[in-house]
Amino acid sequence: MMNILEALVNIAENKDYEINEYTQGNNRAQNMGEALEEYIFDAFSNSFHIKDNEKRINEHQKTFSFLGSKNKIPDAILRNGHALEVKKSTSESTIQLNSSYPKHTLKSCDTRIKSSALICEDKPWEEKEMIYCFGYIPKGSKHIKSLWFVYGRVFCDLPEVYEEIIDNIRVNLNDDYEGNELGGATGIDSLNITRLRVRGMWVIDHPQKVFSNLIKDWNNTKFEVKALIPKSIFNNFPEDSKNKISKSQFTIEEVEVTDPTNRAKNIESLFIYFKE
Repeated sequence: MMNILEALVNIAENKDYEINEYTQGNNRAQNMGEALEEYIFDAFSNSFHIKDNEKRINEHQKTFSFLGSKNKIPDAILRNGHALEVKKSTSESTIQLNSSYPKHTLKSCDTRIKSSALICEDKPWEEKEMIYCFGYIPKGSKHIKSLWFVYGRVFCDLPEVYEEIIDNIRVNLNDDYEGNELGGATGIDSLNITRLRVRGMWVIDHPQKVFSNLIKDWNNTKFEVKALIPKSIFNNFPEDSKNKISKSQFTIEEVEVTDPTNRAKNIESLFIYFKE
């Protein structure tokens, strides 16, 4: 079963950090965000070397039980494994998550999950670990400067924290509004012909800022890939995968990071990184 440790090794061994345009059917990746998704899918599928696009997509289908769409979460689900959300940025300051608030884990009851993701595996699932994949591509470039892989468990708070904010906003809008937006209002003007739709734009600090204490003197690097994995999750990976990452070019450090659900506690984690 493919996992993040295998993907990290594939990225380091690939030695090519340029984003390529791919065509699927009649559709070509329209922007760097979509091209970054394809790069991440190649990393998990070990398909960087496959030039034939049809064969490459076939490898993706073997690796993933779900490949998502633009407006729904997640971007992908590893077959019987974890969920991925891929975000591209032109800086390491903040990341736009759009209308979906940060996910501690991915729960099947989330109304923003695409329905086909809920039935993508032989057995129904209730909760999956969420891996955020952040790619920093400087403006005007096709070169990935850095990749961050961080689990929601060490990055995001519990759902009720974000949902409380949404509920507080909705209190002052129409109670009978239905939809995934934050809310709406009707009956605004005398003819009752105008409606207000309130949409959310969630923005979160980049891991480079959140976990800046883990970063050493890394000036003038060509490329960096970093992953922050809770130790409880790392321990459950196959021994072959753990041996592969330990024998690779990666540095593995045991660290403690603040629990995003309770600042009075820390979470034992593995900080895994490679730079050149």
